[in-house]
Amino acid sequence: MSDLRRRVEELEAQLAQQQRLLAIGSLAGGVAHDFNNLLTAILGYASLLKEDPATPPHVLEAVDVIEKAAERASQLTGQLLGFARKGEPKRVRVDLHQVLLEVVELLRHTIDKSIRIETVFDASDAWVMGDPGQLFQVFLNLALNARDAMPEGGILTLQTALMDSRVQASVIDTGVGIPKAIRDRIFEPFFTTKGAQQGTGMGLTVVQRIVKSHGGQLEFDCDHPPGTRFHIFLPLAHPADSAPRAGESKPASRGKGAVLVIDDEEVVRQVAARMLKGLGYHAICLENPSEAVEYFRRRRQDIDAIILDLVMPGLGGKACFEALREIDPQARVILTSGYSLDSSVETLIGQGAKAFLQKPYRVQQLSEILSKVLAP
Repeated sequence: MSDLRRRVEELEAQLAQQQRLLAIGSLAGGVAHDFNNLLTAILGYASLLKEDPATPPHVLEAVDVIEKAAERASQLTGQLLGFARKGEPKRVRVDLHQVLLEVVELLRHTIDKSIRIETVFDASDAWVMGDPGQLFQVFLNLALNARDAMPEGGILTLQTALMDSRVQASVIDTGVGIPKAIRDRIFEPFFTTKGAQQGTGMGLTVVQRIVKSHGGQLEFDCDHPPGTRFHIFLPLAHPADSAPRAGESKPASRGKGAVLVIDDEEVVRQVAARMLKGLGYHAICLENPSEAVEYFRRRRQDIDAIILDLVMPGLGGKACFEALREIDPQARVILTSGYSLDSSVETLIGQGAKAFLQKPYRVQQLSEILSKVLAP
């Protein structure tokens, strides 16, 4: 009975931990959504300044810094959304070497100087298809685990190599290694050798999940001491892959027509109106979805496209979309959200929505989607 009681207590503890993580995940998703609304204004105005030929060179330099910082913040919100499982990974061309260099840059300012960081990039091609924010999370997590394995100092190496049609990215440390007794358990949810205040035991579980979602494989080796080697194998991106590279943008193209923007965030409405005006469109921005539906009922012949936020109080984005489509089944509705594309968005696209615009967005992205949606 004592063994059974102990097992029940272990399961109860795991369930309580899982419930805490679910609550944290929900909170993280909400914070990321709200943060993406703010980043929409920051990146939106930054892109407007870069598009304006009258912007002085010294201002453009400042805008570049602002834009890079906001992009990094956007990647962090992507990691929060990934933790909260609010959406699927992005599919863009990502240079793993650039991701690893960003990890190194962060580590140089955060880990003990007794740990030397080295990079050995033997792969001539390290382009993969995936989510840059989630891949950054993978390598940062493994690097921090390596740091914890070297309390007395050592060498942390980030290495790449080509393996047929895959790129191998490795995180190697000269630390204490992983005891044989626990090697079969390191990917189990909630399993950790750290103290109660030091970790949840979810780090390697999340890493493994992200790697698998990218069509990759995760292996580790502790049989050649000192230390541990984690190897990640990801399929190389083919040159013909049509998805844009991370950070790539096309020149904004002008258009014409009236666009109804329905969003409860004032900063989003303001920057959307500025961007639309700069692109040649007439913007009508409304905060209340119920009022927006009534406006569209009266003026639908004058509206060429609608940009609809999916997360709003009151009527809500989904109900608002259904009401708009009931008034005009041919309404060109572009869905937007601080959350990522997920099954609920895909369902609405299947019901007639024309596109999904992920927040934060820039003037180039807005221009491209409107051009497609309004094409004859």
